[in-house]
Amino acid sequence: MPRHYRLLLFLFLVVIVCQGTFTIDVIRGLDGDYPLQPVTLGQPWPSITGLGASPKAFDAGLRLGDRVIAIEGRPPTSESDLAQAVHSKHPGDLLKITVDHGGKPVQIQTPLEPFTTWWSFSLITLIFMPWLSILLGFWVAAMRPRDSRAWLVLGILVGLSQVVRPGALDPRGWPSAIGPMAVAFRELAAAAWAICMMLFGIYFPQRWRADRRLPWAKWIFIVPLTVDAFYRAAREATSHQSAPWPPLIPEGIVAALSMSAVGIFFMSLASKYYDPALAPDDRRRLKVIYWGSTVAMGPSFVLILYSILVLHRGASGGDALAYSMMAMALFPVTMAYVIVVGRALDVRMILRTGMQYGLARGGVRVIQAGLAMAAIFLALSMAEKGHVSKPMQFLQISVAVMLVVRVRKVGERLRLWVDRRFFREAYNAEQILSELSEQVRSILSTHELLETVTRKISESLHVGHIVVMLRDGGVFRPALATGYAIPADYELPSNAPAITQLRQSRAPIDATGQPDLAPLDAQLVLPLASRKELLGFISLGPKKSREPYSPGDTNLLRTVAAQTGLALENSRLSEAFAGEVAKRETLHREIEIAREVQQRLFPQTLPQVAALEYAGHCRPASGVGGDYYDFLALSSGRLGLAIGDISGKGIPAALLMASLQASVRGQSLSAGNDIAGLMTNVNHLVYGASPENRYATFFYAQFDPATRRLVYTNGGHNPPMLLRGDEVILLETGGPPVGLFPIAKYQQAEVQLDPGDLLLFYTDGISEAENPSEEEWGESALIAAARSCHGLASMQMITSIMAAADAFAAGAPQHDDMTLVIARVI
Repeated sequence: MPRHYRLLLFLFLVVIVCQGTFTIDVIRGLDGDYPLQPVTLGQPWPSITGLGASPKAFDAGLRLGDRVIAIEGRPPTSESDLAQAVHSKHPGDLLKITVDHGGKPVQIQTPLEPFTTWWSFSLITLIFMPWLSILLGFWVAAMRPRDSRAWLVLGILVGLSQVVRPGALDPRGWPSAIGPMAVAFRELAAAAWAICMMLFGIYFPQRWRADRRLPWAKWIFIVPLTVDAFYRAAREATSHQSAPWPPLIPEGIVAALSMSAVGIFFMSLASKYYDPALAPDDRRRLKVIYWGSTVAMGPSFVLILYSILVLHRGASGGDALAYSMMAMALFPVTMAYVIVVGRALDVRMILRTGMQYGLARGGVRVIQAGLAMAAIFLALSMAEKGHVSKPMQFLQISVAVMLVVRVRKVGERLRLWVDRRFFREAYNAEQILSELSEQVRSILSTHELLETVTRKISESLHVGHIVVMLRDGGVFRPALATGYAIPADYELPSNAPAITQLRQSRAPIDATGQPDLAPLDAQLVLPLASRKELLGFISLGPKKSREPYSPGDTNLLRTVAAQTGLALENSRLSEAFAGEVAKRETLHREIEIAREVQQRLFPQTLPQVAALEYAGHCRPASGVGGDYYDFLALSSGRLGLAIGDISGKGIPAALLMASLQASVRGQSLSAGNDIAGLMTNVNHLVYGASPENRYATFFYAQFDPATRRLVYTNGGHNPPMLLRGDEVILLETGGPPVGLFPIAKYQQAEVQLDPGDLLLFYTDGISEAENPSEEEWGESALIAAARSCHGLASMQMITSIMAAADAFAAGAPQHDDMTLVIARVI
């Protein structure tokens, strides 16, 4: 298990234990079964320094200043002894306290009073808010364990769960294995809350300008708060009241530092929100989190500051402070919205759109129920104060009922808004790619192809405005538009900045702020490219939900655009092929056109790859053939090498070869290092696009020039040979031929290449070349011919090996396509 997850699991267990015991105490209090401590012990130890709010301890005979000899027959060494003795009892039980009266021990039995609180306050502030904060915080950190902002969110939410803690619910009442840990954790979490709030405000969604100018300023708050928190935690967990640790930093200074750190959170967010250079998506997220935090924390923040600065006492405010603390439950709800819906940390890539819609709809119902319950509990809690008259109680309950009815209507409107924002249809990238691959391979009409692609994109991502621009000479003109009408005379020159960027990057680009694309209302532009040139592009307007395009959306669209570009090129070639056939009306010309089309499908240029010198050649047995090879320029400078042999001959094999090439090129863009998965997807696509008697042997590998590692998988093809000195290594690992079975599993293997190694990829037309006596040339002769070409370049080696095979054939007709790929590690 990675260390991030080990640390996260440890913290999760600690938090669950500490929060779980606290929740049990809250539930006991709501049930009237949690006893209050009748006295407070202090210095000189162990003296009674305070009596409970109830007069029963005084009536029983306890007095301020009494020295306590024993509690339940045991001498107290710390306040934990008193807390544990009380915690084990119930309200109404008697607590035995032995005190020193005039030098004589006197045992006094004082009755225990129950802890009472509002139901609404306890349920919202002491149970709902902490658990929501904890679960959300750990979920975010688990999804992005290497993202520092995710850990800041965890620190904020876990710290928030420990901020509101009634002093009567003393965790030291639990056994010594839990109580000191809970107290120490509470001190650390409270400090982490202020620090993480400040840091999150500074770094989300981008670094605050003030921090860039004064990067050392934040340490004025971080260092003393951290040191004091660990000091307090150690003091609470280990010290005895008989030898107390003195305060490290005065309480007032700690409170001022904490409040200032939280204030910096609001200052930094407000400053960045009004920054004109901020991206629109970031501004939208900042708006939600800033105002959500202000509503949730602003009232209690102001009341606490008022108590400290004006009244010169600790946090107080009576009912107003209690209500403001109940409002703090909105903060984790705001964070959940910004993270899950607003994609602040891109966590939603883990979720499918359908799951997101379910969460959003369910969240509306939860919020609706929570607001209704809050209105009822608020009315009941105000009525239970005792000083409210009967008519006023009736009025409060009536208002609560009206609020419940109103909340129901608002909830219905909110669900309608969610229906518009999060559509019911959830898209699945693999399903869309599979369906699109099936359709585009069989479409020969360019207009039909473009209609199919735009419809799929619109249905899956709910994009209202889509325009397809295709190259027409030196300009790009609209070929298809959905959602709005484009002026007939609109065109974009080939040297426009957006076109230049698309031609260079061959990747989707953000179109916001590009003036030449303004008439298209474009947010994202997808290139439609062939191997040599930019054929056109697809302009996507904003989603109907007004959400930005996520990285997951972009990756899906990148693959769709690549397949569409290949299909568009094939469509154009097919249309040209059909036109030529119609004009010439001869079988010979049909074969010649097909041969030209097929030759254009083979690599026309070789991607430059360090550490590898390579070449390939295919010689069909007739006009067109079923052999296939390709070189693919992949990310990070890697090179994909592919070779295949289609079953059968002639036009059917050539068409399946073109389909195999489109599938491989489309899948290679998103396969990464999982080439076994690539082979599985190619098998599925080829099986669905070919008759039952058609299949292909296929070998695919990826070469990394940085490490000289070759990762490969073999789909029933003649094992390529690695010639290393006198050694011959066969690359056999893989599975069955592609298109033979509907479901097939493949394995991948890896080989480390060394300088001087020679890779030999071939089809059986080479090794099985026959002479007039029907004798086969064989692999041994192929290896010998390759070794005799020492010192030649790859293309020269191919020419020499082909000549050797032809010499062996001695004029016998070529009965199969001959394809050879040579790669030498340099």
